[in-house]
Amino acid sequence: MPGAVVNVDSAIGDGAILNTASSVDHDGRIGACAHIAPGAHLAGNVTVGEGAFLAAGSSAIPGVNIGSWATVGAGGVVIGPIEPNSVMIGVPATRRLR
Repeated sequence: MPGAVVNVDSAIGDGAILNTASSVDHDGRIGACAHIAPGAHLAGNVTVGEGAFLAAGSSAIPGVNIGSWATVGAGGVVIGPIEPNSVMIGVPATRRLR
């Protein structure tokens, strides 16, 4: 999408969406069918699992792992690992049950 940035040594899985003005810093790993929404920013060495969704304006600090099929709500700030199938919201992002 327009304005999306993917930096050095990053890998993007099949079917993943990097939406408008999103960024994946160095050594990022984005799983298949993950969706990085508009304005979402991932610092270096962040791993996003298959099918995960990072909503508009969310961000992740360096080195965190976001599990498969997890969701990070709009504007959420990920500062630690997120388990698969979790829903996280807020600053910092905390777990919410589905």
